[in-house]
Amino acid sequence: MNGEKLQIVTRPHEDPYKIVTERLGDGDADLKSFYFQRGANFYVFSYGDNGNRRHTFIDTGDHRYADRIMSILTGHGINPENIDRIIITHRHHDHCGLADLLAVGSRAKILAHENFRLFVEGRITAEEYRWLRGFKPGRLKKHPMAYLSVKRDTAKIMIGDVGFPRLTEPIPIGKAGFLSIFTCPDCPSTHSPDQLMVLFSPSNRPQPRENTNGDFRLTEDIIFSGDLWLMHGPLFEKQMVSFQQRLFFSYLWMKGRLSGKGAVRRDPREQDAAAKMALKEGFCLIRVKPGHGEEFLGARIIPRGLLAKRDMLLALGYSMNADKSILKDDGLKPKVEEMLEKAHEGFVNELHIWMAHGYSTDEISDLLLRIYREQSGGGYLVKDDRKERRKRLLQTLIRLQGEEEASTDLRRIADATLSKLTG
Repeated sequence: MNGEKLQIVTRPHEDPYKIVTERLGDGDADLKSFYFQRGANFYVFSYGDNGNRRHTFIDTGDHRYADRIMSILTGHGINPENIDRIIITHRHHDHCGLADLLAVGSRAKILAHENFRLFVEGRITAEEYRWLRGFKPGRLKKHPMAYLSVKRDTAKIMIGDVGFPRLTEPIPIGKAGFLSIFTCPDCPSTHSPDQLMVLFSPSNRPQPRENTNGDFRLTEDIIFSGDLWLMHGPLFEKQMVSFQQRLFFSYLWMKGRLSGKGAVRRDPREQDAAAKMALKEGFCLIRVKPGHGEEFLGARIIPRGLLAKRDMLLALGYSMNADKSILKDDGLKPKVEEMLEKAHEGFVNELHIWMAHGYSTDEISDLLLRIYREQSGGGYLVKDDRKERRKRLLQTLIRLQGEEEASTDLRRIADATLSKLTG
């Protein structure tokens, strides 16, 4: 696995957060991940530059931490005056709320999507304004801003069958690797009109690929997904939203009902649907640093080999909200069995690819164990799906364990993983 963990710090006070420090590459650079229970995460790359320690931020966190962010940073070896750049994944205040404060002393350049300019200039909807919670985006006008645009001849990063427009040339992070900034293809329903993502890779040609020529391992690539690709949603450790936040949600809902406009409840599964599916199916293995919640493993073995009932309904042409009991229909039984058999074959094929990349049977067992643990929880829309995938993983491992035609390595992986899961 990439990134030797150097330090994990947890602060159990009224606003719990966790800081994970890991070494990148040959030790010239490190990455600090700031995971927050309330507000969005942010991430800091630190690296040497002519004898100085410089920093690149991905997001800045919620402005609720303004009174202590400087002490948090300096206490972990980050000098705010040495920030080179701040990359903003999208306009929501919990992601960019501290950009003004951090850019004041450093004069760091703030990189954002071209649509972020409208946010800074105050051209936002009344609904967006309500969600600012006191944050004033106009303050960012006084800082060096780089608005990244999608041009007609813009190169694309192909993830699965979807092209994600690249917004910059690769940005070096010391000697450890490069950052590539890219955005989503257009979609009528989107989480934010200015969202972008960042991909860190030891290579300056970051592409989801299976042939790395032995230079580095697939899990050395890291994608910073903002709010586009989440696992456990806005809170980690399954803790409840604060009473204050629940009260605010209730206020907006009641205000909408009283105004006659109704309460708008958007289904996040419909937002940027093609991009989300491409991310889930386009990577053999990749580490994902989300805007909320802790790091998780992205792997196409999940949608290809661990089918939930909702996955099968969609494949059969039904809506994602169709009654799952449809799958018990006798007329659909052959198609369901065929899908499950193909999923098993896809699961086995992915394990062979992992082995071909040099992952040992013990490492693969640990990867599967991690996938099992991470396929849990979440909102009501996905909680049952993840529970079904966990069950499917157990069933698949038990089947591999007893298959005479399975290779010794596959049976060893199944044995080791089941032992860890049941031990």
